[in-house]
Amino acid sequence: MWEYFGPDLAFDLVKGLVAGVASLAFQVVAPRTFHAAKWFRARWVARKDARQAARQARRNAPANDEP
Repeated sequence: MWEYFGPDLAFDLVKGLVAGVASLAFQVVAPRTFHAAKWFRARWVARKDARQAARQARRNAPANDEP
């Protein structure tokens, strides 16, 4: 009798274990990934703002064309 549903039961057990491990791994990795993405975006925006401020400062600087 075991030879009929034993392999299917073992296969389902392995699938469940793999799915459980993947779920736990995702729960561990997801918050770190979101935190890293927020950090990267904050640095990217800060660099972009700094570049825009420098560009604006160059535009507003007085020209040294006077003798």
